[in-house]
Amino acid sequence: MSNENLPTGLKRVQALRERNSDPKFINDDLYRLMYRPELYVLAYERIKSSAGNMTKGTDGKTADGTSARTIEDIIKQMRDLSFQFQPARRVYIPKANGKKRPLGVPAFRDKLVQEVMRLILSAIYDSPEGAFFHPNSHGFRPGMGCHTALKQIRREWQGVKWIVEGDIKGCFDNIDHHRLIQILKRKVSDERFIQLVWKALKAGYMEEMALKLTKAGSPQGSIVSPLLANIYLHEFDRFVDRMKQKYEVRTAPKVSKEYKQLGYQIEKLSKLVNELERGSRNRRDVVGQIKKLVKERLQMNPYGDEGGGHVLIHFVRYADDWIIGVNGSKEVAVKIRDEAKAFFGRNLNLELSMEKTHIRHARTEEAYFLGTRIKVGRSKPILSYVNSNGNTRLRKVGASNPVMMAPTQKVVNNLAEKGLCTPFGEPIAKKSWIALDDFAIIEMANSVLRGILNYYSFADNRSTFAYRIMYIIHFSAAKTLCAKHRTSLKQLMSKHGRFVKMNAYDETGKRIAVKQLYKPSNADLNRDPNRFMKGTVLPLDVNAEYGKLTRTKLYDDCAVCGSDDQVQMHHVRHIRKMGEKVEGFVRFLASINRKQIPLCHQCHVKVHKGQYDGISLKELAQPYTATR
Repeated sequence: MSNENLPTGLKRVQALRERNSDPKFINDDLYRLMYRPELYVLAYERIKSSAGNMTKGTDGKTADGTSARTIEDIIKQMRDLSFQFQPARRVYIPKANGKKRPLGVPAFRDKLVQEVMRLILSAIYDSPEGAFFHPNSHGFRPGMGCHTALKQIRREWQGVKWIVEGDIKGCFDNIDHHRLIQILKRKVSDERFIQLVWKALKAGYMEEMALKLTKAGSPQGSIVSPLLANIYLHEFDRFVDRMKQKYEVRTAPKVSKEYKQLGYQIEKLSKLVNELERGSRNRRDVVGQIKKLVKERLQMNPYGDEGGGHVLIHFVRYADDWIIGVNGSKEVAVKIRDEAKAFFGRNLNLELSMEKTHIRHARTEEAYFLGTRIKVGRSKPILSYVNSNGNTRLRKVGASNPVMMAPTQKVVNNLAEKGLCTPFGEPIAKKSWIALDDFAIIEMANSVLRGILNYYSFADNRSTFAYRIMYIIHFSAAKTLCAKHRTSLKQLMSKHGRFVKMNAYDETGKRIAVKQLYKPSNADLNRDPNRFMKGTVLPLDVNAEYGKLTRTKLYDDCAVCGSDDQVQMHHVRHIRKMGEKVEGFVRFLASINRKQIPLCHQCHVKVHKGQYDGISLKELAQPYTATR
């Protein structure tokens, strides 16, 4: 589809992307985009199906009841500059370490506005025509994620000697609002749009019926918050680039004295071998000495731990988690860490936690990044014999390649916290699953197992890790079924097999479904160091987004009676949730595979009163078909 046929709002977003391929371009007149109804419709279509939108904000409302009138009211307030963000409702989410993370639940109306703001800011800072953000930044970006960050380490970190693990104290909670606005103004000169961002930052939150104003921080739970954090931390990405220019030395590294001496000894003994009689005992002894010295030299680093004067610096960041690899001396790594601490304090008003910021020796110690244990090279390099021109010789294998391991014990501990095993990794029945039906128990277990195995698809210990986790989850699910049916594990597996294959039958006895515990293929379980997934967030495609606009139901008539009076969208949190019986009007929505449907005000009230429970497709004014 040509850009000429696009709505004005999408045309302007596309134009922003093209203009911001120039990193020096300054954007003005952005606020007028907040008047474009098609951008709010697009924002609604992008976020409407999230279950979190059925959680009430401080205004007591959810996505249920959203209508074209909702968008009209927002635009009216944008035009007269009276729009204000509601304080978020603060809730606390448990963390793996036992602590709790604060999360803000914004009003749905505010989410719509924030999604439009994110569309605009993404076009400026993350344009596919040429992103302003650093290529080493992987968090909350289109087509990027944890796996792209780890893939970069796998591909680029050969020969790294020292690893700096960074930890910022409460990064999201301590972002300086004034400093963030200063950074935004480098790319945005529209004061009204800047003020809208300022309103979002200063909205505050409600906790225990009291309003708490936010003096710092990017509110966690806000749609636009991750993008604002990336804009803020982009300053650190630029700092690391300056450190690379300052410390990198791209000259041929110097071979260490010890390595040279071994080479001289091998050369000297090789000359002696030629002078000795073949088959003599002295000659065999000298050949043995040569083999011993060759093996010793292969196990050494030719340039020593300091890198022989050759210095390279590698950097990867995912949101506020960052890691720096130094192919050089520890002195350089210490300097970078200390200068990073000073930079955070001086330029971003953030504090680097020195207790949690570590410098690891890459060959003998493990760094921990994005749930993965990382080393570079091995403390004892692997030696193997190879045939070269008919001669057999020793060769050092993977001596400087990154080694990435799944943290088996940490994953087992997490499974224990979820109630699938004991702290020692012994599978137990999961009590909260016993009330579910048999298929739901198998699906839940498979979902957990697939999620873990997919994330650690690249791990160098994939085979042993996968079998360990499969054992726990499979037997936990089996013991849960045993507890549900009051039978023994032996009886269950005698009847249904090791992978608990179960069938479902209709009233006539015909088999209609089969479920069993997930059984990965041998190829899936084998080590593949390059088996990385792509990022889950796709870049904005204006043609695809235009398709969403043309299919939107926001402007449709009532699906039940056909009225066009006060039409609003009826929302449900889910249409199929494992273990729950689908009843009432939700059962009808499940039959057409939809979580939203347009209803007039009167029909909407009747739905909530249960008067339309049991409605059929034949009773609809609008034709709907199932999309399963």
